[in-house]
Amino acid sequence: MILNEKINLLYKMRFLENEGDNIELFENILNKLSLVGTNDIIPDLCTIFEDEVSEPSVDDYLIETIFYIAKRNDLGEGLYKLALGIPKMLPHAEFWAERIHRTLLNSKDLVASYGKVLDKLESSNKQAIKEILLLINDDDPDLFSEEIHSLLEKLS
Repeated sequence: MILNEKINLLYKMRFLENEGDNIELFENILNKLSLVGTNDIIPDLCTIFEDEVSEPSVDDYLIETIFYIAKRNDLGEGLYKLALGIPKMLPHAEFWAERIHRTLLNSKDLVASYGKVLDKLESSNKQAIKEILLLINDDDPDLFSEEIHSLLEKLS
């Protein structure tokens, strides 16, 4: 199965509502993608997220896969592709877009690399990311204040 077919299958399976859909198959596909996928598939993987998913662990695994692909290839390029994919998650996967950014903010290496690519984005992408960061900051102003401030400066 080629990469696009795998991504399409994941997209169709994301709710795991059909009889043939199962978490193990979903995870196996993600595992294969993590080993052979390039950073170019990251925006497509972002389209799979859905806040109303019946099994949240599959989206956690999807986040891990995205970061694994980015780290395995070129981290900066991978995080740029992730930033391009964030608007594709809104508004139907706002929780997961926020969760991805919390993951980034929890890692000095990731947040530093992410900050370096934000200036390359178009204004609509920057605005979407800015809104997510402000939501996180409003939720807990002390938790990631330094990291969020740094990223918001890059988005201005």
